[in-house]
Amino acid sequence: MFIDWQDKLKRIGNRVVLFDIPIAMHCHHYNINLHKMLEDSLGLEGVRLIYNAAEESNHTAFKIMLEEYPLIRSDKSKLEFAASIYQHCGLGVINFQDVGPNGGRIISPSSHHVTGWLAKHGLRKTPGCHFTRGWIAGALEAIYDLPVGYFEVREMNCKMMRDPVCEFDVRLKGGRHGD
Repeated sequence: MFIDWQDKLKRIGNRVVLFDIPIAMHCHHYNINLHKMLEDSLGLEGVRLIYNAAEESNHTAFKIMLEEYPLIRSDKSKLEFAASIYQHCGLGVINFQDVGPNGGRIISPSSHHVTGWLAKHGLRKTPGCHFTRGWIAGALEAIYDLPVGYFEVREMNCKMMRDPVCEFDVRLKGGRHGD
């Protein structure tokens, strides 16, 4: 299915919209400074804030996008659509390896947040792709028509720690795989 990205991702006045949903587009300076400030000032609560905001906003937006394209019906096509949205928004590359309504595994070989973090702050000792984890949860919950908070996404490897890729483990909330 062809998606006219010039029509769907555009500027209207001083706003950037995707499927007529206003979105915030910021450079890595803004995103990474916000990320660091939330972690430094609020600790785990700041991490949860980043994750939850990404999860809730992406769940809402992705449901609207899927309604716009009812011919995208198969789970595989919806996952490919999500990967395309992630890339077209400049967030990086995401590969849904082995994922379904009971969880799975996702790989990201390239990320706006990783590049920004390494440029500004260098190597981390802990995984730091909190926004991406929330984004993944929201997308999967929309794809499988599940409520926000259904999935828990953990980052097992992170390029901010100089791992070769960011690798995410998706589980049902409560810590177990459903399959």
